[in-house]
Order: sequence, then structure tokens, then C-alpha cells
Amino acid sequence: MYTPRPFRENDLETLHSLIREFNFAILFSQTDETPWATHVPFLIDPDRGPHGTLISHMARANPHWKSWDETTRVLVVFQGPHAYISPAWYENQVTVPTWNYAAVHAYGKPTLIHEPGRIRPLVEALVENHEEEDSTWDRSLMEEVMELNLKALVGFEIPIERIEGTFKFNQNLPVEDQAGVERALRHAKDPMSRRVGSIIAANLNGRLRKNDEND
Repeated sequence: MYTPRPFRENDLETLHSLIREFNFAILFSQTDETPWATHVPFLIDPDRGPHGTLISHMARANPHWKSWDETTRVLVVFQGPHAYISPAWYENQVTVPTWNYAAVHAYGKPTLIHEPGRIRPLVEALVENHEEEDSTWDRSLMEEVMELNLKALVGFEIPIERIEGTFKFNQNLPVEDQAGVERALRHAKDPMSRRVGSIIAANLNGRLRKNDEND
């Protein structure tokens, strides 16, 4: 991934936090010179391996996993908050529009899990992660179809060999321009744009506190 130095994020906990919050990702691999991509939700175990381990499953009918062997390496792309940025929000408007975004790329070798008894806790963990505490769904109803559905899934784990993040939020611009972008996004109609604005505001507050400490 293209990661210019001002936007490079190396803090592992920050990268894991984005994975946890935006865990519906794209899984890429290459088969016979043809790229494959599958959209699946992931969980991450931060304590397994130096960079953590990704955990997921896909439909057994999906041919994507059938080409994997011990040499296969995959890329998982997690897309975080993003928003269009207009030059109208800068002090110096003699420039071009850009796009602010956060993304994490994780690389590793997948290990397949075929046994329903091992796939079941993966599925249950995903349900636990996403189902609201006050949900009115009776989870016991899932038991009637669980075993049949488990046989239609293949699980997999990806120990992360390499992980990289780009968090591009105008850090390379003067404080005045960053503040102008934050003000504009604060009132945006799109919730994702407002989220980007809040990230810029947090970055600015941290930068200002650091400057105060150095004075």
C-alpha cells in the first residue's frame, strides 16, 4: 500500500482498533494469474502472533478457498472512515481536491478449518460481536439450522505476517487548513464525513497539547 510518511500508521493497537470497528473486509488472493476477492467479516485475536491473527469463514461453495495451499499468501483490506476534501475549506485554496481516509492492509498465509465443531465457535463469536445486547432475537432458534449451515462453511485463520496502515487526514497541511476542513466536515450531511471531521479534531487537539507542553 502507498503510505507516505506523514500518513503512515505503525501503532499496532491503532491498526487493530480499525480492524475491530470496520471488520467487514475484502480478502484477496491470486489463482492462475487471476485475482480473486471475497467480502467477509473478520475477528482479530491480538494475542496470537506478533501482529495478531485474523479469523473468519466463507461459504464452502465459494471456489476462492479451494486454490489455497501451504504457499498461498493473501491480502485483507480494511477500509475505515473516508471523505472528499474540498480546497474551499483551506486558507490557501490554490490547490486541488483530495480524499481523506484510513485503511489497513494485513498479509499472511491462511489455514483452513473444515471441522464443524471448530467452525461453530467462530460463527458464535461473530454473532456475539455484532448482535445488540437488547436484541429480541432468540438465539436458541439458530440451533434448528446451525448444524446444516456449519457443513456449508469453511473456516480459516490468517496469522498476520505483515500489517500496514495509512491514516490520511491532512496531517501534512498547516493547522489553519486542518481546522478549516474540520469545521466543514463537522456539519456534513454524511455521517462518515462527520467521523473524518472528528478524527481531524482529535489530531488537532493532540497537536496543540503537544505544542503547549513544549512551550
